[in-house]
Amino acid sequence: MEIIIVFMYIVLFFIVLVLSFASVKYFIIMWKFKNRKKDGSEDEDFKRFD
Repeated sequence: MEIIIVFMYIVLFFIVLVLSFASVKYFIIMWKFKNRKKDGSEDEDFKRFD
């Protein structure tokens, strides 16, 4: 019974790790998008948002 609980904790840890990595990556992309220059000189990185 303890092995199942430990396995569940390991699986949940990996799920949380993946989700937090994706959230940090999304936050960095949105921060760059918000602070980009208004003249369009940096738009090659953000074509999918325009």
